[in-house]
Amino acid sequence: MPKYGIVISAGEIGCIRDYCKTLVLNTCLVYQRFELIRGRLTSADYDQECRLVREELQKAGKPHLQEFLDAWQVT
Repeated sequence: MPKYGIVISAGEIGCIRDYCKTLVLNTCLVYQRFELIRGRLTSADYDQECRLVREELQKAGKPHLQEFLDAWQVT
């Protein structure tokens, strides 16, 4: 990820926005996993939440979200 000041001055604010979206996705998924570990979600509930996120990422058709999805499926 390039330095923020350089990106903003070059008019590439979209790069920062895309990066922030992936941070939000990661935070959401970590929270869902935490809730599973705490027993507030069943395995079926957790799997359903992950399926919903994957479906929305696929429907969005955005390159940065597809990249996120590809990396998620590898791990």
